Amino acid sequence: MSKNSTNLNKMNRTHASSHSERIVYKGFFSVKEHNLSYRMFNNEQSEVVRRSTLISSDAAIVLPYDPVNDRVLLIEQFRTGPYVKGDDRPWVLEPIAGLIDSGESPEQAGIREAREEAQLEIETLLLVARSYPSPGISTEFFHQYVGLVSLPESSNLVSGLASESEDIRSHIFSYKEFSKMISKGKINVGPAILIGLWLAKNRKKILKKYSFK
Repeated sequence: MSKNSTNLNKMNRTHASSHSERIVYKGFFSVKEHNLSYRMFNNEQSEVVRRSTLISSDAAIVLPYDPVNDRVLLIEQFRTGPYVKGDDRPWVLEPIAGLIDSGESPEQAGIREAREEAQLEIETLLLVARSYPSPGISTEFFHQYVGLVSLPESSNLVSGLASESEDIRSHIFSYKEFSKMISKGKINVGPAILIGLWLAKNRKKILKKYSFK
């Protein structure tokens, strides 16, 4: 065992205390403000600090991949975050994603979202990671997968739920094109990069196991 691993923090939730909390905004997402303190690394208690947190549900994220033809599907849609930030290109390329409904497993949500957003029937989900994308400000938690599926050579499908005002276009790339887009910084959505790097590491094993089915 390395020295770094033996020095990892052993503290847990019992070493932090919330002194008060209140909802400061409630909408599609909520913002909750806490006055809290926590055990510091010198074993003293911190002063009471105020922290605001975006309250969000868990989300399932799926990058569709065709191991027979070595193709990847990304969706394109308008995103408010880049627009409000002032980004010149608020239409972004990203994996399929959506919030997990009550009573739904992350896998069920990923399969459902693939149908809704790209009219795909995912055959197999390969778990990539379960992670917090921004733990400093948000409760948001991602369940991220590669979804094995048969993909055509190209697509210009526009899909999504009208009830949610979705306007989603599908794009299909060869794996080589997709990998090059990541390396050249043409993809700026974190989960697409994370799943893409995982796919780069595991692609040969996936091709060996699934490409002849």
